[in-house]
Formats: sequence, C-alpha cells, structure tokens
Amino acid sequence: MIKGRYGGPQRRRSPRYEKRFRATLEYEGKIYEIRTIDISAHGVLIPRRLPPPIGTHIKLTLSLRDETSIFEGVVIRHAISFFNGVKTVCIGIDISSPEYQEFVKDKILIA
Repeated sequence: MIKGRYGGPQRRRSPRYEKRFRATLEYEGKIYEIRTIDISAHGVLIPRRLPPPIGTHIKLTLSLRDETSIFEGVVIRHAISFFNGVKTVCIGIDISSPEYQEFVKDKILIA
C-alpha cells in the first residue's frame, strides 16, 4: 500500500509530479495566466487566490516549450499548498480525457 503525505493510505488515482508549466485558465468568461504547482495523469493543481466553486467547468491551456495543448476539466477540490515557499490557496482540476493522459505520458513524464 502506498502511504500518503500524513501516513494514511494514498487515495490518488495517479502519482503527482511537481512541475511548473505556464498555463492559461479560462472560466466564467475570464482568462488567467498561471503556473501549475503539480500535475498528474488525471489533473493539475494550480494556485488561485479566489478559487472558483467546486464543480466549475474550466478550459486549461498548457504551454510546453513551443507547443500548447487545450483541455477541459472540472474543479474538484480546494486546497492549501506551498507555492514558491508561500502558503497558497489552490484548486485541483480533474481532467479525465484520454488526450490529456496521453499528453502527460508523452510530454510531462519525459520533460
């Protein structure tokens, strides 16, 4: 059994990787330039001082080198994490498409 951060069982569907990528987050008619905190085969964690409600549908554009990829997802949780050494409010976005999982496998895990 894989243990979580606090010694309990790991409940994640896939491992997280601390990767900082430029990204654009779109929801409620607004666009935000952000950086990822971490990324997994099922989603991303990003900082949002004023997080959208859980259940908000978003469009996420990830930029890696000279390539951009666009994915749709849903905010599934709010969290507190350290980002650049500062305690930060974050949102977890679930992106369950096969295209996203292939993107992570091909682009993120080898980057």
